[in-house]
Amino acid sequence: MANNTGLEDPDLRALIGAQHGVVTAAQAAARGLPHETLRRRVRRGLWQRLVPGVYALQGGPPSRLQWLIAAQLYAGEGSVLTGRAVLGMYGLEVTADTGVGFGVPDVLSEECAARHRLDALVPHRTRRQNVANLHIIRTARVPKATRFGVLRLAPLARSVIDSCLAAVEDQQAGTVDGIVTAVLGDGRVSLAELEEELGKAPRRYSAEVRAELGKSRAHVRATTANRLVDELGRTGPFGAMRDVAVYVGQRRVAGAAALWPTRAVAAVVDASGLEVRTLTMLGFAVVNVTSEQIEQDLRGVLRQLGGVLMDRPEATMPAGVSLLPLASAHRKRVHAGTAVPPEAGRGEPASAPRYALERA
Repeated sequence: MANNTGLEDPDLRALIGAQHGVVTAAQAAARGLPHETLRRRVRRGLWQRLVPGVYALQGGPPSRLQWLIAAQLYAGEGSVLTGRAVLGMYGLEVTADTGVGFGVPDVLSEECAARHRLDALVPHRTRRQNVANLHIIRTARVPKATRFGVLRLAPLARSVIDSCLAAVEDQQAGTVDGIVTAVLGDGRVSLAELEEELGKAPRRYSAEVRAELGKSRAHVRATTANRLVDELGRTGPFGAMRDVAVYVGQRRVAGAAALWPTRAVAAVVDASGLEVRTLTMLGFAVVNVTSEQIEQDLRGVLRQLGGVLMDRPEATMPAGVSLLPLASAHRKRVHAGTAVPPEAGRGEPASAPRYALERA
């Protein structure tokens, strides 16, 4: 006669298979497997408890997938997994020791798993507490889940931002650069998506992440602005000054990737609302384009600039507005230790031409 293992129920066996050998005590009891059987087999080392009320029906080390299933079962039906471990399921591996790389290790020992944070997003009123390396994050913004078998995963952009915030919280801010660099290099998430997601996140722990995205945005802005002005030099519209600082008197108030002095048209890339308003108040027609627009439709951006230039009369701006190529302005700031060029108002040398735009 075959031994009665307690696992004969077809529904229980199907559930165990679907959940990769992980079940809750409540699921097991509902299908005829008493809690005492679970406890006895755990004591004998045949099975193991991963988190309170959740068991792996095996004696060997659980896989990453099993740990995530256990975390999801503990967090509850409305939960969505996020953070560092979820990046691994997307194919982006992050560790505090080694930084960032691609590929998903198949097995995490219990000792190793204890060093890997597991994060679960739950509705704000959910009554769950952190246990071991499992962090319960209560939020009013539980996202629509991406399904990965039985797992419910936060979208990649949300998982990246949650990973970065968790790294700062765990005093591992040094990994934020690697996370952001790797995910942008992977190409599945854009910088704009990360910026949008961070804008919705709680402000706690966000300063370091905001600074890192700011550095990425500055790099992208410089790269795409250079691409724009290089193309202007090849194909037009011609007559633009490149990389221009705009001054009112001796105070720099704005900058432009390209500027047409005789038409008072300024092309800016990823400019702030304040910068656009300042240029507009000074009498410029401002074409504010995003880095993404330049990357995806450069010809369309050039057509837009051409149309604005054709519609503009000669420049009619207040006296006192002057322009300085940014490369020259940078050199002067280094020399003078101030944001104001030392020659302002005293005549510029030939190496740093200044263009006054007088009232017509």
